[in-house]
Amino acid sequence: MKQVIRKVLPRALVDLARTTRDDLRLATAPRREFAHRTLRPTAMLGLPGMLDDERFAAAWERDHAAIAALFGDGDRSGGINPGDRRAIHALILALKPDVVLEIGTHIGASTLYIARALREVSPIARVVTVDIVDVNDPARGPWMAVGIKSPPRDLARELDCLDRIVFVQQRAEEFMARTDERFGLVFLDGDHSPLAVYNEVAAALRILRPGGVILLHDYYAGGRALFPDGQVIAGPFRALERIRRENPAIAVTPLGELPWPTKQGTRTTSLALVSRASSTA
Repeated sequence: MKQVIRKVLPRALVDLARTTRDDLRLATAPRREFAHRTLRPTAMLGLPGMLDDERFAAAWERDHAAIAALFGDGDRSGGINPGDRRAIHALILALKPDVVLEIGTHIGASTLYIARALREVSPIARVVTVDIVDVNDPARGPWMAVGIKSPPRDLARELDCLDRIVFVQQRAEEFMARTDERFGLVFLDGDHSPLAVYNEVAAALRILRPGGVILLHDYYAGGRALFPDGQVIAGPFRALERIRRENPAIAVTPLGELPWPTKQGTRTTSLALVSRASSTA
């Protein structure tokens, strides 16, 4: 039925209907508790200037060359763009989380860069990456659809960072509700619907170590287009708008313009950090 509707109705009308549905679900969802005191204060993030620290350049060049030789150097469908990969790599080096949680493995683009960067953080630093599907499935894994030669696990083995990665096939909220682990950084890049992001931020705060941060992908500040194609992924922004209305102590800092290219001929990124407003306790 959904396929029939998409064929019959104009794309703009389908998008409007989806947005209206998602907004209604978010507006009527029960209010969640957001344990903001675990977040690092915004003033302690080290922004601006954190991403282009010259100390990170050598590690980036080394890790990027190794990963690009196997994964490719350009955009992959469904994978985070190369400029955002570099930003995430720099964030890991700057923030030095000992354990990272990634929600949304997919083809493993960001996973590999996180794992390689964690080798610079400590001998035992690692990333737990969660996806609802088996990303390493040899017959139906997402990696097959985009022409990558191997699943993320095999690429990590070749890159000598498999010991830094724990792959989990599970629903994000279910994993976060059941884990006993605490994380220094949680990267949310899974379900981008407003209600899912609203619930996942609440869940992430419960398992965040004191002084940790949440990193969002596809955060379109103001609900406005960031790139020339005019596309807007509204879910993360809409979710954070409700979260911030209910919790003024929570701040969102879009990373904005990066010192290097990202996508569609720009230097813009949709990455954003969730932290604690520095004026709050």
